Amino acid sequence: MSQTIPPPTDRVAQFLDDILASPAALAAVVGAQRAVFAALPAGVLEEALARPRRRLLGMGSSRFAALDAAARWRLAGRDAVAETASASGLSRGGPDTLAIVISSSGSTVEAVAAAKRHRAAGSLVIAMTSRPASALAWEADIVVPLRAKPAETSGIATLSYRATVAALLTLDRDAGIDGQLDAAAADVAGVIASRAGWLSAAADILDTGREIHVLADGLHAGIAEQAALMLREAPRIAAPPYDTGDWLHVGLYTLFPGDGVLLIAGSPADAEAISTIHARGARVVVIGPARDGADSWISTSGVLATTVAGELLAAELWGRAGR
Repeated sequence: MSQTIPPPTDRVAQFLDDILASPAALAAVVGAQRAVFAALPAGVLEEALARPRRRLLGMGSSRFAALDAAARWRLAGRDAVAETASASGLSRGGPDTLAIVISSSGSTVEAVAAAKRHRAAGSLVIAMTSRPASALAWEADIVVPLRAKPAETSGIATLSYRATVAALLTLDRDAGIDGQLDAAAADVAGVIASRAGWLSAAADILDTGREIHVLADGLHAGIAEQAALMLREAPRIAAPPYDTGDWLHVGLYTLFPGDGVLLIAGSPADAEAISTIHARGARVVVIGPARDGADSWISTSGVLATTVAGELLAAELWGRAGR
């Protein structure tokens, strides 16, 4: 059984309610974000996206969403880096830079300072925030909303994280995947509707009282980070995230017989990782495309649907801790 402190029952329910609200909240915020981009003066967004350097800055879940966007943009040939806003030695801004600064509250001191520094250097600043009248929004050239409906009641970044992923997907014109947003709300709803068929069995594998390794390809490092955070923040389970291939070099040493691993499929190293997990007497829950050897499989379509599967697992394990 999970070795965690029993949580307040009402907060577990709030966390689950936030997750279940995801399809409607996502559809609403995608519509609001597209409206903002459509209302910009002609050429403004095109000029922003034409700047050769892209720097994304945020903390926590905001940075996790930025990690995956930066990886996609590098794959498309862009100079894109996601940076922790609180770190020293951040990239310099300039007229060649698009700075995307993310803070749901709009008041994160480090994020506001980063936006101010980039704007002073001549960068074009896009702020992504739930508060259009915030200090961060004041420092931005373009403000993109992360909320179109009420915020999370649990205080855990679920809806705002997905809204950030969605906002960054709208800028993926050169990566050709903005179309994922058209089906995103339905994909998320499908994962939620299917949970009776997989949630209990998958949680049984992970409910060991031990840490849970969370693996994903480096292109989806942010999704792995977010899933691991949900396990730490909700049921208070130690959950380190790893790149799947790198885990085979640095992470497997703390995997013991009986442990459970959460694998977000998509890495060339998936098969070797699953084989290694079984060889060490552990079991694996796979999210995404089917993988041979999975002890439990959660079918998802698109990155936004994948994120909600990890949250549902965290909510189930948190509820078990409370019992």
